[in-house]
Amino acid sequence: MIKKFKEPFLLLTDGDTSIFESLKGKVAVLVQRCLWHIPYQAQYALWSDGVKRKSREWLHVVAELMEICAIRPLVDCPDTIKAMIESKKARLKKVIDYCQEKEFKRCVSYLENAREDMFTALENRLAGKTTSRVERLFRTVNMRVNVSKWSTEGALNVTKVRLAYYYNGFDA
Repeated sequence: MIKKFKEPFLLLTDGDTSIFESLKGKVAVLVQRCLWHIPYQAQYALWSDGVKRKSREWLHVVAELMEICAIRPLVDCPDTIKAMIESKKARLKKVIDYCQEKEFKRCVSYLENAREDMFTALENRLAGKTTSRVERLFRTVNMRVNVSKWSTEGALNVTKVRLAYYYNGFDA
């Protein structure tokens, strides 16, 4: 099924890199970090750094990340897109510098790891910035497996068809 995807293949991820092993050598991959996950996973990193929830520091970092990760749809002017990306990258650098200054080491590490793949889709004019549709699908399928007792094979088949429809326009 992977061979049917157009190259380069845009892979949206929450940061988990295990899928890359199965794709190696099979398809060219562009990686896009899920922008929905960035501020939410950063909250965990801040908690790990001992930052009190809703403190001035916590609010500053989370609010900045939510704005950085907000991408306006339907912007098609290359110069505008370039300016948006430059602005968002500059703001992200300021957030990382702020976290370094405050010694939020886990948050700095998390944001540094995410930084390079946050705007891949926008830079390449590809659709894809979040996996929230996938998250909802997985939550629903998981509930049906656990509560309605779907078989694992049946759940996998439904998931494959739905994802193919979402991201490749395949119609069953």
